[in-house]
Amino acid sequence: MPIIFDIKRFALHDGPGIRTTVFFKGCPLRCRWCHNPESLGTAPEKYTEQQLVDGKEISMTRIYGKKVTHAALMEEILKDKVFYLESGGGVTFSGGEPLMQPGALIELLEAAGREGLHRAIDTSGYAVTEKLMNVAEHTDLFLYDLKLMDPEKHKVYTGVDNHLILANADRLLQRGAEVIFRIPVVPGINDTDQEMKAFLSFFRQREGQFREVHLLPYHNTGSHKYRRLEKEYDFGDLETPGDDRMQSLREQIESTGVQVTIGG
Repeated sequence: MPIIFDIKRFALHDGPGIRTTVFFKGCPLRCRWCHNPESLGTAPEKYTEQQLVDGKEISMTRIYGKKVTHAALMEEILKDKVFYLESGGGVTFSGGEPLMQPGALIELLEAAGREGLHRAIDTSGYAVTEKLMNVAEHTDLFLYDLKLMDPEKHKVYTGVDNHLILANADRLLQRGAEVIFRIPVVPGINDTDQEMKAFLSFFRQREGQFREVHLLPYHNTGSHKYRRLEKEYDFGDLETPGDDRMQSLREQIESTGVQVTIGG
């Protein structure tokens, strides 16, 4: 059974149309700016928070993550089937990293396909290539994260280098998969002149193999989750990049001939 930590209905930024996004628990990366710390571990995690009830402060225990059956998940997904079909939407499997649970993921993709739903996967690309190719047979769209181009910086800020990620991206492009590259714009980390030059080179070298890039501005709205889970967060004081900066990055990437969207 898949292990998930959230389901978001009526999602508008995780692929075309109106969608339901299913968030798988567990991730092989440790991005230092991650705004979903509850997604990282594979096991359910407890946290305690204080809430006011009838004027009294009480402690409440909640759990991030649960095992669910494929049938229960599909029942939840299909509640909004009419909206998917009318809007060209569907279901998106995100995380964490959904490719950490390839068997469960493929079973859900197959079930969604039988229902005629558009199927997207939001992934870091850090996965065994054979498993990724198996998943690709049942996937209509990959939302593929590119966090940093320099392999050493990538390792410093995510825990792994990016050789496998870039190789897997090329394998998907070579097989004709529809791929939208997504860059989480983290000020001072991956928006430097050196990094942008490398991004632009990567895109130009693959001209015609894909057509869209999403720029996702960093935000620190997940910092409260770190406090709940008693985890340290190094980027709490980092500010969201301004509109002028995002527009500048957009124009640079558009010079490679691809469509660029700010915010997904």
